[in-house]
Amino acid sequence: MKNLILIIVITCFVSSCATFNSAYYNNALSEYNNGNYQSALFYLDEILKENENVFEALVLRSKVYLKLGSKDSAEKDLQKALLQNEDYESHFIIAKIALDKKDYQTSLYHLDKAISLNPQFIDGYLNRAYVFYQIGDYDKSLDDYKKAYELNPHNSIPLTNIGFIYGLIGQNDTAMEFYTKAISINPNDFNAYYNRANEYLMKRKNQEALNDLLSAYELNKNNIELLFLISETRVKMNDYQNAYNDYSKILFIDSLNSKAYYQRGLLNIELKREKAACEDFTKAGSLGYFDAYEQIRKYCVKKPSLKKKKK
Repeated sequence: MKNLILIIVITCFVSSCATFNSAYYNNALSEYNNGNYQSALFYLDEILKENENVFEALVLRSKVYLKLGSKDSAEKDLQKALLQNEDYESHFIIAKIALDKKDYQTSLYHLDKAISLNPQFIDGYLNRAYVFYQIGDYDKSLDDYKKAYELNPHNSIPLTNIGFIYGLIGQNDTAMEFYTKAISINPNDFNAYYNRANEYLMKRKNQEALNDLLSAYELNKNNIELLFLISETRVKMNDYQNAYNDYSKILFIDSLNSKAYYQRGLLNIELKREKAACEDFTKAGSLGYFDAYEQIRKYCVKKPSLKKKKK
């Protein structure tokens, strides 16, 4: 009878532990999904105090650490999790951490593992393609981007990146074809418009480039780099007033952009607005754009009169 009682007590104890861990894990998951990362961390720490090798808790805690900016702690948990169960997601997260550190070989190792465990893993191919690009292996980068597109032909990102790689290796017409195909799949692909515009500019097709740049602008109206390129393209087309307006848009976004003041000043000269030009050059100079002082000397400093005084 005593033996029977002992078995019952142990069974209940183990059962209560399992329920406790499950309840804490569910709480942690809920807190994580709601963005309460410190609370999630508390529950996960409690689980792992009881058993430091709970796979699900280690993986979830690694995600919490990432949200809290503690990449080293996240990686430690994932490495420990992989000893329990080698899953593609853990390899992928470690690969991303390594990629952020520009540790491309470590990232490549874990991406290879992730893809071998899940050959249909699109993000694995996309990220491995990016690593190959970073280390200069463009052929393998193209292969992985093409595989990602094959797995999801409704995603324009692989096509845009394929176009970018072809542009890098000098196959510009092929690059244009892929950008155009990306836009046909996703008319909101900012990078496809932006990159195709640059290809048009290299071909001196300014109007086509401007059309793409304006399409990109509709998708992101706060991109200062884009606005500079739009303005520069308009200047090539002698459209000084609209180029002036674009520099004004830049200054609305960033009122301390010295280059924009300087360039707008040059356009004011073209538009015969010398006083406004001098104001822009002065502002550019005060913000540290020293080329502005040459323009100030040229246009804004009054030259002394050469008339002789009457005796």
